[in-house]
Amino acid sequence: MKQNIKLFLTSLISNNACIDGARKKPWYAAIVIFFISLVLSVVPTTVLELKKHGDKNFDSTSLGLVEATHEFSAYLNTLPENQFFIEREEKTGRLVATEAVNKEFTINNAKFAFAFVEPSNISAREAEYKSANTSFFVFSDYSVDVFVLDPNSPDGNNPKISFVCRNAYKKLDTNAFKESYVEGTSTDALNKSWSNWKGLIRKLYNQTRLSVAGVQLGICSAINFGIALIMGFMVWVLTRGRNNPYRLFSVWECFKIAAWTALTPALLTTGLGFLIKGFASMIFPLLYGVRVMWLSMKSLRPDGSGYAAD
Repeated sequence: MKQNIKLFLTSLISNNACIDGARKKPWYAAIVIFFISLVLSVVPTTVLELKKHGDKNFDSTSLGLVEATHEFSAYLNTLPENQFFIEREEKTGRLVATEAVNKEFTINNAKFAFAFVEPSNISAREAEYKSANTSFFVFSDYSVDVFVLDPNSPDGNNPKISFVCRNAYKKLDTNAFKESYVEGTSTDALNKSWSNWKGLIRKLYNQTRLSVAGVQLGICSAINFGIALIMGFMVWVLTRGRNNPYRLFSVWECFKIAAWTALTPALLTTGLGFLIKGFASMIFPLLYGVRVMWLSMKSLRPDGSGYAAD
């Protein structure tokens, strides 16, 4: 047991230990090590995605959003109580629009539109606003689409903010937005209303955030798994020389060697991924490639001066 633990720890820095582990230890050891490595390699990207919130999309600049959302909340408060814009028929399950809310405002030369529409009408309504160079919030049954233009140079093809929230955690209705309103025109009232709006968007984005994180997890896992296959194949190719003493390594042993070398890059990725957030998804492939090339150059030299193969 002590020897296995020592070999495992040594393999973190020793290429020869990785080769020994791959060739002399049970095959399932390589599988377990690689599985742990794969999990660690996707931790930063998954966690960073889970920490994202819908309201963060609006932190860079207001672009008239504070005033526009305040006016829209005030408008909603003129509507009857408990007024839903979408309802689902109990018998058929079909979505029906019971109240079409569509309001436009001009704030400091910036045009804003707020609309509650059926899901089938989202694309058409958004295309209409984009062609008119109008920023918009389009709400549907369980979705929020936000598209904000630069008021100084509005261009329907180049938004400053473009944000889509699908599968919101609960069905939307006008009451939630009414409650965000803080009466008054003072800066304090505007900022409080805006804070309430961002908080609501943040809550609505929770379900979408989980979905996006799940997709990101699947994509990164698939990519990193593919990288591992490439690294194993590379080890095999680099030992195929006619006079290469490591030609005796089977393709399966080469893939196990690649599996044993994956843990160190994965551990480094877990730490560096949170420090270099913008490149978190690229760190593991980069470090993994460096580790395998280092192993090939130091321990699998064609002259046989590296690993003492038996």
